[in-house]
Amino acid sequence: MKKKNDSLKRHAIFTSGKEFAIRLVTGNPVAAKINQKAKSEEEARGLLQRTPNSYLLNQGYGLWVYISWFILTLIFTDKLTTDQYGVYAVATTAYNTILYIVAFGFEDATYTYLPRVFAEHGHASAASLIRRLIGLRTVALVLTAGIMLFGLPGLAALIGLLPIQGTSGIIKGLQDPKLLDHILPITLYVLTSSIASLLTALCTGLMRMRIVFVLGSLAQCALLIFGYILLQMGQGVTEILWMLALVSLLQMIGYLIWLLPFLTEKGAVYKQPLSPLIKLGINAWLTNLVSGAFLKQISIILLTLFAVRIAEIGYFNLAFQLADAANILLVAGFGGVAGSALAASFIGDNHERLSRSWQALIKIETLLAAPGLVFCLFSANNIANALYSERFNDVGLLLGIFVFFNLLMRILGTYIHQPSLYVVGKAHLAVLSQWLGLLIVVLVGVVLIGELHMGAAGALIADGIGRVFTGGLMLAFLWKDLPHKYPLDFTLRFLGALILAAIPSTLWLSILWQPDNRPLLLGALGASGILFLALCVLILRWLKPLNQQDIALLKSVKPRLVRYLLWFARS
Repeated sequence: MKKKNDSLKRHAIFTSGKEFAIRLVTGNPVAAKINQKAKSEEEARGLLQRTPNSYLLNQGYGLWVYISWFILTLIFTDKLTTDQYGVYAVATTAYNTILYIVAFGFEDATYTYLPRVFAEHGHASAASLIRRLIGLRTVALVLTAGIMLFGLPGLAALIGLLPIQGTSGIIKGLQDPKLLDHILPITLYVLTSSIASLLTALCTGLMRMRIVFVLGSLAQCALLIFGYILLQMGQGVTEILWMLALVSLLQMIGYLIWLLPFLTEKGAVYKQPLSPLIKLGINAWLTNLVSGAFLKQISIILLTLFAVRIAEIGYFNLAFQLADAANILLVAGFGGVAGSALAASFIGDNHERLSRSWQALIKIETLLAAPGLVFCLFSANNIANALYSERFNDVGLLLGIFVFFNLLMRILGTYIHQPSLYVVGKAHLAVLSQWLGLLIVVLVGVVLIGELHMGAAGALIADGIGRVFTGGLMLAFLWKDLPHKYPLDFTLRFLGALILAAIPSTLWLSILWQPDNRPLLLGALGASGILFLALCVLILRWLKPLNQQDIALLKSVKPRLVRYLLWFARS
């Protein structure tokens, strides 16, 4: 027996940790690989089965965040003076900018790689990966904190030495006394919320969104309660910023305590190399840079460059924000969850399961987002008139234009293609697609705004064309990796049902009767929306966009929903 143990120890020198552990347990490497594969498949199915509940929890939490921040903004604007609110705006804008810069796409990398490491190599290996990512994030944050606390004036001076025009605004912002006076709470806020964001990505990758829902909801409640109390006591911006930082600190501590058993798990049999994660993170960072900031900013720069009226730029902003809100309202819960589901599907390099999940996610996002977008498209003028005063009547047409392009982008599956490219190891192609799309926005914008003088409408059309081009290019890059292709039949049937339902349920309000009273118009829009949904159900019952493969996939993930959706499936 002793000789056998010595032999195993010597053999471990030449064997990977995972394989040695498997052989030690089973004594048979072939059987061990079969058992490991079976276990990986079981973990993958478990992650996919948790996807619907994770979406619902994430969606509920996202809606609560939107509502609570809206209420908090109302409280701030009611209790703070305009100058105080301006200071608050400067501080929180700096916080958001810094937080985005130091993220480096680690969250995207986490929920792309973590499900595979978790399923194929076990809890301890996944915990080891997260500990190393937290260590990298901490190093970056310590350097960032040092610059924020001690180096902003020096950084401004260095930027001033650069032979680049237009740096005066950056220098002025870095030297702004309003920012420097509140730099300590802002720094703490950045440190704590950045770690909390990475731990949120951990929960997303493992489909444990209940943790995010509980801790995030408690944090938002604390912000509402203590924000109101502080302002009632006559406190100002400094106290509000400290409140944000301390609540974020408590939220981070809550994550660490809740996840401590997982994070401290030892005995990892596999060490995931960090270089692929860092490469993916940087690619995701560059991709998000375009979609999250540059697209809108480029349009505003073009409008300013070609001397479009400032009022029209305001119309552009309103239409952009409202269309984007309609686009993401009911699918915000897929943020991160969709990427984790795709990563879980690809465990074992299973292209078949990945393509099925890819198809399913496109269909689900279309089911959730397209009805609202189609209703907004047909009711754009009435929605704008109901929400805004007569001074903003021109927003209706602009809203209709941008909703149309958002609808095309949504049904094309752009938001699913991007994480799919991450999963199959083609993140660089996602970056290429986004930056080429940005180039299209610039070229088309110059023509429509500068040459054809289309103003805000031209900017929205250019932005929409760029986004659709990006989605189409991503789909082309994915085509060879997916055995099952884009669900065109489903999309046409579903869109046909929505359009047929929208024509009678929305146009009567524009043609036959349009109230001048805004509350009455809102009520009429509500009635129109109810009629639209009722007609959608009837027409979908007739067109039956789902097929038996959809039902089989749903049955494996959420069996209780099958009996309700059989009415809309072809036999």
